[in-house]
Amino acid sequence: NRIVGYKAGLTSRAAQERFGVASPVRGVLLEKMLLKEGADVPADFGSRPMYEADLLVVVRDPAIHQAKTHLDVLRSLSLVVPFIELPDLLVADGEKLSAPLIVALNVGARLGVLGNGVAAQATPEFAAALAGMRVVVTDGKGQEMASAKGAAILDHPLNAVLWLVQDLARSGVKLKAGDVLSLGSLTAPQRPRPGLAVTVRYLGLPGDPAVSVRFR
Repeated sequence: NRIVGYKAGLTSRAAQERFGVASPVRGVLLEKMLLKEGADVPADFGSRPMYEADLLVVVRDPAIHQAKTHLDVLRSLSLVVPFIELPDLLVADGEKLSAPLIVALNVGARLGVLGNGVAAQATPEFAAALAGMRVVVTDGKGQEMASAKGAAILDHPLNAVLWLVQDLARSGVKLKAGDVLSLGSLTAPQRPRPGLAVTVRYLGLPGDPAVSVRFR
C-alpha cells in the first residue's frame, strides 16, 4: 500500500499521563486501510480489534506547514471527514503497553471508515464548531453508547493538526494536497461483535454529518 496520510495517537491529557508522555505519538495511514461509509467489516478484523469515534481532515495546500493558528490550518484544509477508526491493539489482554511499544505498533493503525466530508471553512465559527461539537456513538437501534465533545482531542481538534504538521516536519516529511490526517480518539475504544452496527454523528458541524460501519 502507498502512504496516504498520518494519524495522531495519545491525544487526550489522560492518555498522555497514563503512558508518561508529554505529547501525542504518530502513525502512518496506508491506502487500503481506508474504507467507505457503511462498510461491512469482520468483527475479528485484527488480533485485538477495536472501534472508536475519530475525526479526519484532508490537506488542501502544502502551506499547512506554515500554519500557526487554527484559522491558518483551516485555510489549508479541504475537508473535515467523519471517521470511525478500527484499530488493532495487537497485544494480549493484560499485556502492558508503553508509548514506545505503541509507536512500534504504528499506533494501532489497521482500518478506518470514512463518512462524507464537510467543506472546511476558515472562519472563527467553524473553528468553534469543531471544538464544541457533540460526537455521539449509537448502535443499530439508536441506543447511545458513548459521546464526547470535539475538545476531547488536545482541547481542540485543530491542535492535533498543528502537532502532526510540526512533528512530520521534524522528520523531513512534507504534506501535499490530498494527504489525510487522523486526529485521534474522541471516545474510548470498544470491542466489536458480530451483528453490531455503529453510527457516529458529529452534532454541531454543518449538516450534522455521520459515518457508519457494520460488523459481521
